[in-house]
Amino acid sequence: MMLSLQKKNLLIIIILTTFLCSIQTDDISIPKDHYVSPEPSVHFPIEFNATKAYEHIRVQLEFGFRVPGTVEHDMCVDWIREELQSVTETVISHNFSLPGPDETLIHCQNVLGKLNIHKSNIIIIAAHWDTRAIAEKDIINTTQPIPGANDGASGVAVILELARVFFKYKDEFDSQIWFLFFDAEDQGSGGIPGWNWAEGANAFSDSIDQFHNNATEQFSFFLLLDMVGGYNLEFMDEGYSNNELQDAVFQEGRELGYTQEFPRYPTRRYVTDDHVYFRNLMPTLDLIIDFISGPWDHHHTHQDNLENIDKNSLYVTGSTIESFIYSYHGKTTWNQNYTKWIIISAVGAIGFAGGIGTYLFLKKRKIGNIT
Repeated sequence: MMLSLQKKNLLIIIILTTFLCSIQTDDISIPKDHYVSPEPSVHFPIEFNATKAYEHIRVQLEFGFRVPGTVEHDMCVDWIREELQSVTETVISHNFSLPGPDETLIHCQNVLGKLNIHKSNIIIIAAHWDTRAIAEKDIINTTQPIPGANDGASGVAVILELARVFFKYKDEFDSQIWFLFFDAEDQGSGGIPGWNWAEGANAFSDSIDQFHNNATEQFSFFLLLDMVGGYNLEFMDEGYSNNELQDAVFQEGRELGYTQEFPRYPTRRYVTDDHVYFRNLMPTLDLIIDFISGPWDHHHTHQDNLENIDKNSLYVTGSTIESFIYSYHGKTTWNQNYTKWIIISAVGAIGFAGGIGTYLFLKKRKIGNIT
Protein backbone atom coordinates (compact mmCIF):
# COMPACT_ATOMS: atom_id res chain seq x y z
CA MET A 1 0.00 0.00 0.00
CA MET A 2 1.44 3.39 -1.03
CA LEU A 3 0.63 6.99 0.06
CA SER A 4 0.56 10.10 -2.12
CA LEU A 5 3.14 12.82 -1.36
CA GLN A 6 0.54 15.03 0.29
CA LYS A 7 -0.62 12.19 2.53
CA LYS A 8 2.97 11.41 3.45
CA ASN A 9 3.53 15.04 4.50
CA LEU A 10 0.34 14.96 6.57
CA LEU A 11 1.43 11.76 8.28
CA ILE A 12 4.87 13.24 9.09
CA ILE A 13 3.26 16.37 10.57
CA ILE A 14 0.87 14.34 12.71
CA ILE A 15 3.71 12.15 14.01
CA LEU A 16 5.84 15.23 14.80
CA THR A 17 2.95 16.94 16.56
CA THR A 18 2.26 13.85 18.67
CA PHE A 19 5.93 13.69 19.66
CA LEU A 20 6.11 17.37 20.65
CA CYS A 21 2.94 17.16 22.71
CA SER A 22 4.27 14.13 24.54
CA ILE A 23 7.44 15.86 25.76
CA GLN A 24 7.53 15.63 29.55
CA THR A 25 7.62 18.93 31.41
CA ASP A 26 7.39 17.62 34.95
CA ASP A 27 10.79 19.11 35.78
CA ILE A 28 9.89 22.51 34.39
CA SER A 29 9.08 25.12 37.01
CA ILE A 30 7.37 28.22 35.59
CA PRO A 31 4.86 30.88 36.61
CA LYS A 32 1.72 29.11 37.70
CA ASP A 33 -0.61 31.26 35.60
CA HIS A 34 0.69 29.32 32.61
CA TYR A 35 0.12 25.72 33.64
CA VAL A 36 -1.58 23.40 36.08
CA SER A 37 0.50 23.64 39.24
CA PRO A 38 2.49 20.52 40.11
CA GLU A 39 2.76 19.37 43.67
CA PRO A 40 5.62 21.29 45.36
CA SER A 41 8.78 19.22 45.56
CA VAL A 42 9.07 20.04 49.27
CA HIS A 43 6.07 18.84 51.27
CA PHE A 44 6.27 20.90 54.46
CA PRO A 45 3.64 22.94 56.26
CA ILE A 46 4.13 26.70 56.28
CA GLU A 47 6.17 27.49 59.39
CA PHE A 48 6.55 31.26 59.10
CA ASN A 49 5.86 32.77 62.53
CA ALA A 50 4.39 36.27 62.41
CA THR A 51 4.92 36.81 66.14
CA LYS A 52 8.65 36.23 65.76
CA ALA A 53 8.72 38.63 62.82
CA TYR A 54 6.82 41.24 64.84
CA GLU A 55 9.39 40.95 67.62
CA HIS A 56 12.16 41.55 65.09
CA ILE A 57 10.46 44.84 64.20
CA ARG A 58 10.16 45.78 67.86
CA VAL A 59 13.87 45.16 68.45
CA GLN A 60 14.86 47.34 65.50
CA LEU A 61 12.72 50.20 66.74
CA GLU A 62 14.20 49.88 70.22
CA PHE A 63 17.61 50.71 68.77
CA GLY A 64 16.18 54.05 67.64
CA PHE A 65 16.42 55.75 64.27
CA ARG A 66 18.68 53.70 61.99
CA VAL A 67 20.02 56.65 60.03
CA PRO A 68 23.49 56.18 58.50
CA GLY A 69 26.17 57.88 60.55
CA THR A 70 24.51 57.31 63.94
CA VAL A 71 25.28 55.00 66.84
CA GLU A 72 21.76 53.53 66.61
CA HIS A 73 22.42 52.62 62.99
CA ASP A 74 25.61 50.75 63.90
CA MET A 75 23.95 48.93 66.79
CA CYS A 76 21.22 47.66 64.51
CA VAL A 77 23.55 46.31 61.84
CA ASP A 78 25.53 44.45 64.53
CA TRP A 79 22.27 42.83 65.62
CA ILE A 80 21.34 41.82 62.06
CA ARG A 81 24.71 40.11 61.61
CA GLU A 82 24.33 38.30 64.94
CA GLU A 83 20.85 37.06 64.00
CA LEU A 84 22.15 35.72 60.69
CA GLN A 85 25.03 33.87 62.32
CA SER A 86 22.71 31.18 63.69
CA VAL A 87 20.58 30.66 60.56
CA THR A 88 23.07 30.89 57.68
CA GLU A 89 26.38 29.32 56.77
CA THR A 90 28.25 32.52 55.90
CA VAL A 91 27.71 36.14 56.91
CA ILE A 92 29.47 38.85 54.91
CA SER A 93 29.65 42.59 55.54
CA HIS A 94 29.88 44.82 52.50
CA ASN A 95 31.29 48.14 53.63
CA PHE A 96 31.10 51.34 51.63
CA SER A 97 31.14 55.06 52.37
CA LEU A 98 29.26 58.07 51.06
CA PRO A 99 29.97 61.79 51.58
CA GLY A 100 27.95 63.49 54.29
CA PRO A 101 26.62 67.07 54.26
CA ASP A 102 29.96 68.40 55.54
CA GLU A 103 31.90 66.25 53.02
CA THR A 104 33.08 63.82 55.68
CA LEU A 105 32.51 60.18 54.75
CA ILE A 106 29.63 58.31 56.35
CA HIS A 107 30.22 54.59 56.86
CA CYS A 108 27.49 52.29 55.52
CA GLN A 109 27.13 48.53 55.49
CA ASN A 110 25.19 45.97 53.48
CA VAL A 111 24.90 42.54 55.10
CA LEU A 112 24.68 39.21 53.25
CA GLY A 113 23.82 35.84 54.76
CA LYS A 114 24.26 32.76 52.57
CA LEU A 115 22.57 29.37 52.81
CA ASN A 116 23.55 26.27 50.80
CA ILE A 117 26.79 27.88 49.67
CA HIS A 118 27.79 24.86 47.57
CA LYS A 119 24.75 25.07 45.28
CA SER A 120 25.21 26.69 41.87
CA ASN A 121 21.85 28.50 41.49
CA ILE A 122 21.34 31.60 43.62
CA ILE A 123 18.02 33.02 44.88
CA ILE A 124 18.17 36.47 46.51
CA ILE A 125 15.64 37.74 49.07
CA ALA A 126 16.37 41.35 50.03
CA ALA A 127 15.20 44.37 52.04
CA HIS A 128 16.67 47.65 53.22
CA TRP A 129 17.36 48.21 56.90
CA ASP A 130 18.13 51.94 57.20
CA THR A 131 15.47 54.52 58.12
CA ARG A 132 14.80 57.86 56.50
CA ALA A 133 16.49 60.87 58.08
CA ILE A 134 13.50 63.19 57.59
CA ALA A 135 9.69 62.99 57.83
CA GLU A 136 8.88 65.29 54.92
CA LYS A 137 5.33 63.93 54.53
CA ASP A 138 4.35 64.74 58.12
CA ILE A 139 2.90 67.99 59.40
CA ILE A 140 5.23 68.21 62.41
CA ASN A 141 8.96 67.70 62.94
CA THR A 142 9.50 67.24 59.23
CA THR A 143 13.28 67.42 59.55
CA GLN A 144 13.41 64.62 62.14
CA PRO A 145 13.87 60.88 61.35
CA ILE A 146 10.99 58.42 61.06
CA PRO A 147 10.70 55.23 63.16
CA GLY A 148 10.61 53.07 60.02
CA ALA A 149 8.54 50.19 61.41
CA ASN A 150 7.08 49.35 58.00
CA ASP A 151 9.49 51.22 55.74
CA GLY A 152 12.58 49.20 56.51
CA ALA A 153 12.03 47.11 59.61
CA SER A 154 9.18 44.96 58.25
CA GLY A 155 11.19 43.62 55.30
CA VAL A 156 14.14 42.88 57.57
CA ALA A 157 11.89 41.09 60.04
CA VAL A 158 10.22 38.88 57.43
CA ILE A 159 13.56 37.88 55.92
CA LEU A 160 15.11 37.00 59.28
CA GLU A 161 12.13 34.76 60.05
CA LEU A 162 12.33 33.17 56.59
CA ALA A 163 16.03 32.50 57.18
CA ARG A 164 15.15 30.66 60.38
CA VAL A 165 12.62 28.47 58.56
CA PHE A 166 14.77 27.80 55.49
CA PHE A 167 17.80 26.94 57.61
CA LYS A 168 15.75 24.14 59.15
CA TYR A 169 15.11 22.62 55.69
CA LYS A 170 18.29 23.71 53.93
CA ASP A 171 19.19 20.19 52.77
CA GLU A 172 15.91 20.00 50.83
CA PHE A 173 16.67 23.01 48.64
CA ASP A 174 18.44 22.73 45.31
CA SER A 175 19.43 26.39 45.30
CA GLN A 176 21.65 28.70 47.25
CA ILE A 177 19.66 31.35 49.10
CA TRP A 178 21.02 34.81 49.84
CA PHE A 179 19.44 36.93 52.57
CA LEU A 180 20.55 40.44 51.63
CA PHE A 181 20.10 43.61 53.70
CA PHE A 182 20.76 46.98 52.08
CA ASP A 183 21.92 50.14 53.80
CA ALA A 184 21.43 53.71 52.54
CA GLU A 185 18.27 52.96 50.58
CA ASP A 186 15.90 55.56 51.98
CA GLN A 187 17.90 58.81 51.87
CA GLY A 188 17.18 60.13 48.37
CA SER A 189 15.45 63.44 47.57
CA GLY A 190 16.97 65.26 50.53
CA GLY A 191 16.94 62.55 53.17
CA ILE A 192 20.67 63.04 53.38
CA PRO A 193 21.69 65.85 51.01
CA GLY A 194 23.49 64.62 47.92
CA TRP A 195 22.43 60.97 48.29
CA ASN A 196 20.30 59.07 45.81
CA TRP A 197 17.75 56.34 46.47
CA ALA A 198 19.07 52.79 46.90
CA GLU A 199 22.72 53.72 47.31
CA GLY A 200 23.49 50.44 49.09
CA ALA A 201 21.97 48.30 46.33
CA ASN A 202 23.88 50.28 43.73
CA ALA A 203 27.16 49.73 45.58
CA PHE A 204 26.48 46.02 46.07
CA SER A 205 25.50 45.38 42.44
CA ASP A 206 28.70 47.09 41.31
CA SER A 207 30.69 44.71 43.54
CA ILE A 208 28.59 41.58 43.10
CA ASP A 209 31.40 39.58 41.48
CA GLN A 210 33.17 39.71 44.84
CA PHE A 211 30.42 37.60 46.39
CA HIS A 212 29.90 34.82 43.85
CA ASN A 213 31.82 32.78 41.29
CA ASN A 214 30.78 33.85 37.81
CA ALA A 215 32.11 30.67 36.25
CA THR A 216 30.19 28.19 38.41
CA GLU A 217 27.24 30.10 39.92
CA GLN A 218 24.27 31.79 38.28
CA PHE A 219 21.44 33.93 39.60
CA SER A 220 17.88 32.65 39.47
CA PHE A 221 15.74 35.56 40.70
CA PHE A 222 15.66 38.50 43.12
CA LEU A 223 12.78 39.21 45.53
CA LEU A 224 12.69 42.60 47.29
CA LEU A 225 10.40 43.12 50.30
CA ASP A 226 9.58 46.77 51.04
CA MET A 227 6.79 47.97 53.34
CA VAL A 228 5.21 44.54 53.81
CA GLY A 229 3.90 44.78 57.39
CA GLY A 230 1.32 47.57 57.54
CA TYR A 231 -2.42 47.33 58.01
CA ASN A 232 -4.65 46.80 54.95
CA LEU A 233 -1.85 45.13 53.01
CA GLU A 234 -2.31 45.36 49.25
CA PHE A 235 0.62 44.86 46.90
CA MET A 236 0.85 46.85 43.71
CA ASP A 237 2.09 46.11 40.21
CA GLU A 238 5.60 47.58 40.27
CA GLY A 239 6.57 48.62 36.75
CA TYR A 240 10.29 47.86 36.83
CA SER A 241 9.70 44.31 38.05
CA ASN A 242 9.77 41.22 35.84
CA ASN A 243 6.17 40.55 34.76
CA GLU A 244 6.39 36.74 34.79
CA LEU A 245 8.03 36.64 38.21
CA GLN A 246 5.46 39.05 39.61
CA ASP A 247 2.59 37.02 38.15
CA ALA A 248 4.00 33.85 39.70
CA VAL A 249 4.36 35.34 43.20
CA PHE A 250 0.92 36.98 43.04
CA GLN A 251 -0.62 33.70 41.90
CA GLU A 252 1.10 31.90 44.78
CA GLY A 253 -0.46 34.36 47.21
CA ARG A 254 -3.91 34.03 45.68
CA GLU A 255 -3.70 30.24 45.82
CA LEU A 256 -3.09 30.60 49.56
CA GLY A 257 -6.30 32.66 49.80
CA TYR A 258 -4.75 36.14 49.93
CA THR A 259 -6.85 37.71 47.19
CA GLN A 260 -7.05 41.16 48.78
CA GLU A 261 -3.31 41.36 49.34
CA PHE A 262 -2.51 40.08 45.83
CA PRO A 263 -5.30 41.62 43.72
CA ARG A 264 -5.85 40.43 40.18
CA TYR A 265 -5.80 44.01 38.88
CA PRO A 266 -3.36 45.87 41.15
CA THR A 267 -2.40 49.53 40.96
CA ARG A 268 0.61 50.01 38.67
CA ARG A 269 3.48 52.36 39.57
CA TYR A 270 7.19 52.57 38.82
CA VAL A 271 9.40 52.70 41.92
CA THR A 272 13.13 53.41 41.99
CA ASP A 273 13.95 50.79 44.60
CA ASP A 274 16.82 48.41 45.36
CA HIS A 275 15.78 45.93 42.68
CA VAL A 276 16.42 48.26 39.75
CA TYR A 277 20.18 47.74 40.06
CA PHE A 278 19.79 43.99 39.56
CA ARG A 279 17.44 43.96 36.56
CA ASN A 280 20.23 43.28 34.10
CA LEU A 281 21.50 40.34 36.15
CA MET A 282 18.31 38.34 36.77
CA PRO A 283 14.49 38.61 36.95
CA THR A 284 13.58 40.93 39.83
CA LEU A 285 10.43 41.68 41.80
CA ASP A 286 9.73 44.56 44.15
CA LEU A 287 6.98 43.34 46.48
CA ILE A 288 5.73 46.71 47.66
CA ILE A 289 2.50 48.55 48.49
CA ASP A 290 1.10 51.64 46.82
CA PHE A 291 2.54 54.09 49.35
CA ILE A 292 1.28 57.12 47.45
CA SER A 293 -2.49 56.60 47.30
CA GLY A 294 -2.93 53.18 48.93
CA PRO A 295 -4.75 52.43 52.19
CA TRP A 296 -1.57 52.54 54.33
CA ASP A 297 -0.83 56.27 54.48
CA HIS A 298 2.02 56.61 57.01
CA HIS A 299 4.86 56.66 54.48
CA HIS A 300 7.72 58.97 55.61
CA THR A 301 5.83 60.19 58.65
CA HIS A 302 6.31 59.69 62.38
CA GLN A 303 3.28 57.39 62.31
CA ASP A 304 5.34 54.67 60.65
CA ASN A 305 5.55 53.04 64.07
CA LEU A 306 4.78 49.73 65.75
CA GLU A 307 1.12 50.67 66.28
CA ASN A 308 0.58 50.57 62.52
CA ILE A 309 2.11 47.14 62.01
CA ASP A 310 -0.22 44.17 61.45
CA LYS A 311 0.92 40.64 62.27
CA ASN A 312 -1.48 39.29 59.66
CA SER A 313 0.30 41.31 56.95
CA LEU A 314 3.62 39.90 58.10
CA TYR A 315 2.20 36.38 57.92
CA VAL A 316 0.70 36.89 54.45
CA THR A 317 4.03 38.12 53.12
CA GLY A 318 6.18 35.54 54.83
CA SER A 319 3.99 32.53 54.10
CA THR A 320 3.64 33.51 50.43
CA ILE A 321 7.39 33.81 49.95
CA GLU A 322 7.98 30.60 51.88
CA SER A 323 5.48 28.74 49.71
CA PHE A 324 6.86 30.29 46.53
CA ILE A 325 10.43 29.19 47.30
CA TYR A 326 9.22 25.68 48.11
CA SER A 327 7.49 25.53 44.73
CA TYR A 328 10.25 27.05 42.61
CA HIS A 329 13.57 25.85 44.04
CA GLY A 330 13.95 22.89 41.64
CA LYS A 331 17.07 21.61 39.92
CA THR A 332 16.50 23.89 36.94
CA THR A 333 16.10 27.53 37.87
CA TRP A 334 12.87 29.47 37.39
CA ASN A 335 14.08 31.79 34.64
CA GLN A 336 15.73 28.98 32.66
CA ASN A 337 12.62 26.82 32.97
CA TYR A 338 10.30 29.55 31.83
CA THR A 339 12.26 30.07 28.60
CA LYS A 340 12.38 26.31 28.00
CA TRP A 341 8.64 25.94 28.56
CA ILE A 342 7.84 28.81 26.19
CA ILE A 343 9.96 27.23 23.43
CA ILE A 344 8.43 23.77 23.88
CA SER A 345 4.90 25.15 24.04
CA ALA A 346 5.40 27.35 20.97
CA VAL A 347 6.87 24.54 18.87
CA GLY A 348 4.13 22.16 19.95
CA ALA A 349 1.41 24.68 19.19
CA ILE A 350 2.86 25.46 15.75
CA GLY A 351 3.14 21.77 14.94
CA PHE A 352 -0.41 21.06 16.08
CA ALA A 353 -1.85 24.01 14.16
CA GLY A 354 0.10 23.00 11.06
CA GLY A 355 -1.22 19.46 11.25
CA ILE A 356 -4.83 20.58 11.60
CA GLY A 357 -4.46 23.13 8.81
CA THR A 358 -2.96 20.62 6.41
CA TYR A 359 -5.65 18.06 7.23
CA LEU A 360 -8.46 20.55 6.57
CA PHE A 361 -6.82 21.69 3.34
CA LEU A 362 -6.45 18.14 2.04
CA LYS A 363 -9.96 17.25 3.07
CA LYS A 364 -11.35 20.22 1.21
CA ARG A 365 -9.35 19.54 -1.97
CA LYS A 366 -9.72 15.76 -1.68
CA ILE A 367 -6.13 15.36 -2.82
CA GLY A 368 -4.35 12.00 -2.64
CA ASN A 369 -5.80 8.51 -2.68
CA ILE A 370 -4.59 5.42 -0.89
CA THR A 371 -3.58 2.90 -3.55
